[in-house]
Amino acid sequence: MTDSFRIVCDVSDVRLDVFLSEKLSLTRTKVKEMIDGGHVSVDGRTPKPAMRLKERMEIAGEVPRETALDVAPEEIALDILYEDDHFLAVNKPAGMVVHPSFGHSSGTLVNAVLGYLERLGSRFKVQGSREQEPCSESDMAGVRPGIVHRLDKGTTGVILVARDERTQERLSVLFKDRKVRKTYRAVVEGTPGPDSWTVEGNIGRHPVERKKMAVLRSGGRQAQTSFKVLERLEGFSYVEAYPTTGRTHQIRVHLNHAGYPIVGDETYGRRAKRSAARPLLHAWRIEFIHPATLKPVAIEAPVPADMIDFVEKHRGQLH
Repeated sequence: MTDSFRIVCDVSDVRLDVFLSEKLSLTRTKVKEMIDGGHVSVDGRTPKPAMRLKERMEIAGEVPRETALDVAPEEIALDILYEDDHFLAVNKPAGMVVHPSFGHSSGTLVNAVLGYLERLGSRFKVQGSREQEPCSESDMAGVRPGIVHRLDKGTTGVILVARDERTQERLSVLFKDRKVRKTYRAVVEGTPGPDSWTVEGNIGRHPVERKKMAVLRSGGRQAQTSFKVLERLEGFSYVEAYPTTGRTHQIRVHLNHAGYPIVGDETYGRRAKRSAARPLLHAWRIEFIHPATLKPVAIEAPVPADMIDFVEKHRGQLH
């Protein structure tokens, strides 16, 4: 199976692989494979990855879907926050990768959920699909049946897992239509002046450091996050984040762009290695309308000990 696309170029003198990587939210490696495999054309001709584009060129192609990974059930403890016949809500620990990939074929949340459902006597089909960026806060579902959205490896908190494909499809529509309210908590470097603020800035690949995302002046995908200060500490702040979109690394990128990177974030933070063992970001609460019962659902995951300890330690310094 494939996903087809057709894009009219709106810039000049940019490499084809770089342009498509940003527009399709795929890695350049994946885009290069697509181009080399004959899945992309420019103005009807077969291009090279390094081809320089001009405005109004028409790029067409398809994104081949990934073949299924052989994902085995594993007996991994899960902190179940909510469960019914339609979906689970799991409190994801720090360090756990959500989706299996060819670099993480075991120890993932999917492996753990498969093991959990197998012990319950349920079956859970894991299929392949279009490649997604690794470790993302993105809310677009479709990577594996069951997994509705994602959290970065170092991020803790609530993540939803559908128990059947119909529920997954319904939940995916809620995320796509922005009818899911998400509240994150984070400890950040610095002390914001205002009690609340909003960052609106398109997010795409960093123009130089390709493993990072950034707020871009042109290109990228529209993104918005609102923030509120819960408590000001000595040199740090405890904040809540309310993303209305779900882009890769969105909260981390927007906080860094605002000048308040997350404590422990080695990708975007300034003092990460001596501050915390991981980015202190937690998916605290999620609210939506149940896809089957149509009743409001609100699920919370307790703030983890490392964040509580950090706040208490630096609160003491302030007072």
